[in-house]
Amino acid sequence: MSARRPLAAACEAVYRAALARTAAARLVTEALAREALPPGPVRVAALGKAAAPMLEAALAALRGRARDPLCVLPEGARPPMAPGARCIAAGHPRPTAGSLEAGRALLDWAGAGAGAPALVLLSGGGSALAVAPAEGVAAEEKAEAIAALMRAGLTIQALNAVRKHLSRLKGGHLGARLAPADVRVLVLSDVPGDDLSVIASGPLAPDPSTFGEALAAVHGAGAALPDAVRARLEAGARGAVPETPKPGDPRLAGVRHRLLAGPVDLARAAADVAREMGMEAAVDPVPLTGDVVAVAARLALWARERAARPGARGPRLLALGGEPTIRVPAAAAAPEGGRAQHLALLAAAGLDGLPAALLAAGSDGRDGPTGQAGAVVDGESAGEATRRGIDLARALAEARSGPAAVALGAAIPRFETGTHLCDLVLVAVE
Repeated sequence: MSARRPLAAACEAVYRAALARTAAARLVTEALAREALPPGPVRVAALGKAAAPMLEAALAALRGRARDPLCVLPEGARPPMAPGARCIAAGHPRPTAGSLEAGRALLDWAGAGAGAPALVLLSGGGSALAVAPAEGVAAEEKAEAIAALMRAGLTIQALNAVRKHLSRLKGGHLGARLAPADVRVLVLSDVPGDDLSVIASGPLAPDPSTFGEALAAVHGAGAALPDAVRARLEAGARGAVPETPKPGDPRLAGVRHRLLAGPVDLARAAADVAREMGMEAAVDPVPLTGDVVAVAARLALWARERAARPGARGPRLLALGGEPTIRVPAAAAAPEGGRAQHLALLAAAGLDGLPAALLAAGSDGRDGPTGQAGAVVDGESAGEATRRGIDLARALAEARSGPAAVALGAAIPRFETGTHLCDLVLVAVE
């Protein structure tokens, strides 16, 4: 499928146009035009995968009022066109030395504010990009624990509950450090459900989760963790370590969040684009979650049911936004893939022989630690894989969806999108 067949090509066109409509810079510009910041100087910091375009838009809107601009962005991402801004490139999904530098810089930036008004631009990925481990936990120990829990298939909510209780930055700690400043936070959500306390592990939001819940998530995952990590969580559950800032904490009284968009908003934008292209389009209003195998089966069933309906006129499309979960098998010796490519290759078998296509891709143009944004398959993909000797079942069993998607010609190459709203999944039938 090196050259996209028509329905698959249409899905990719919808994906790219939807990203343009939900570009981070556009959303920040519109938000600051609707809601003016306090007069006078405003300190500005941006953290996350969309930090660069968000910072650029904010500096343009502030027209010289910005002070102490700080930008924490992924390694390899385009830096902002913002002369005078301090930019720190950090690791994702696994933290690097840059992540530790970013954590220290954000804590210092917050502590140096002396109560001055601040604007924080937050997008997903911040959990790994800025790291400030709690006392008694080494950075490598924390990174090892989070990597183990990710491999175990922990949900983002549970994973970030653990992160917050191992941090001096997350779980409202950064917001508390900014008190008593008037702080506005503009947020792009990469979390199904748009929970502000989960996005980037909620550095400025009150944290409703507890040490006990974090410890329970660890036990449920059955993952082996460093002794220092387990000891801190157990101490916190006993009440021997102070909890994260909770709802009602007076230190967070001056922090106000505005959600700019989330995964379902991206799906709505995709549906709008599809309608303009002459397709009948629907949006699943429920964020996409759940095991990737079950999700693939459900979406293939949707396609089969609609492909079997006689008398339908024109293509029909379903748009979904969210994040399915994938458990990497312990026997996978060299995993190389991402949840979007895994979902697409799983769906290929279910779509076999149908006049249908499925696209799954990251809104940030990245699907895991691969060179791909995602993949798009159709009703001929499974047969084509067989003819070309590409063993999709083995690739999935070994968590190597990336090389298989590339070999099949189904991969969407990695690129800079200028936004980050989780994954977009599109299913279309003729």
